[in-house]
This record gives sequence, C-alpha cells and structure tokens, in this order.
Amino acid sequence: MVSCFIRFLKSFFVRVLTLQFLLLSCCGSWLSAEPYAQGQAGVAGNPLAGKYSDSYFADEYGNILMIVNVLGEVGAPGQIIVSENADFPVVFSRAGGLKSTANLKKVVLSRFRPDGDGIQAYKLNLKPYYEEGDRSSFLALKPNDTIIIPEDRGFSLIGFISQVGAVSVSLYSTYLLYNALRSIN
Repeated sequence: MVSCFIRFLKSFFVRVLTLQFLLLSCCGSWLSAEPYAQGQAGVAGNPLAGKYSDSYFADEYGNILMIVNVLGEVGAPGQIIVSENADFPVVFSRAGGLKSTANLKKVVLSRFRPDGDGIQAYKLNLKPYYEEGDRSSFLALKPNDTIIIPEDRGFSLIGFISQVGAVSVSLYSTYLLYNALRSIN
C-alpha cells in the first residue's frame, strides 16, 4: 500500500510539473508581458515636447515635429522625433531600419488617445509596400503614436518538438496516475 502511495505521489508531481511547463510554454509571453505605461514617461525632460507629450512642437527653424515610439524589430527601438507628415518608411529609417526578422504583416499602431471613432489600435499589413510600393495600408501618424513591429517567428522545429514532448510527458503522467489510482482500488 505504501509503495502504491509513493508511486501515486511521484506520478502526481510529474503531472503537476508537466502542467506547469505547459502553462509556461503556452502562456509565458502573457505572464511575462509588462503593461505599457501611458502618460508623459520618457518625454518629460524633452524641452521641445511642450507641456503634453501628445502634442506637436516646432524646432528652431519652424519645422513642425512630433514624438513617435517604435518598438520591436528595428535597429534602434525607442522614441524618435519626426516631422508632422512622416510616414512608416521614414519612421523605420530613423529607428535604425527594419531587422530581417520583422513581421510586416502584423505591425500594430497604437494611439496615445483614441481616434474620433474610438479606435486606439490598428493592425497593419505593410508588406505590400515593401514588395510593390503600395501605400494603401498607411495611416497618418499622430504625436506619441507607438508602432510595434513583431518578430516573424515562422515555423520552428525546436518549438514544435518541445510542444510534442510536453504533451507526450503529460499523457504519460496521466497514464501513470490512472494506473496508480486503479491499483489502489
């Protein structure tokens, strides 16, 4: 009876660890994601930005400028200052250019404040521009917009094998637990 209980405990701990691994591997990006802070963080010390970080400002030559945030697969992510009529290629070039791992089909444009129709985030496909010069998916940028360029992960054999392995371990531990419980009864 004691050996059955020990086998049950071993199987139980294997199952719990397997479940924890599955949760972390499937949901790890959600658990580790940090919320974006809204407001004037990072711009308060900029004398050009004025009182509010979501406003236009002028340089010493009278050019109308704005701050745009660029995150993800660019050479130098962070805040950049661009002219009021800057578009995505200008912003990306000012941010150090796109990395070869950039996923241009899933670019996210997040507004500091919602547009007039209440939309605060847009998912854009910029790949047609880089393949054919088609600018139809472009939106006009506004001050303190955040552009997020995700990584194109594609198919990963290692990721697939690790997921199959985790499921296999989970199924095997369930089988062991079932046999342990059946032998107790």
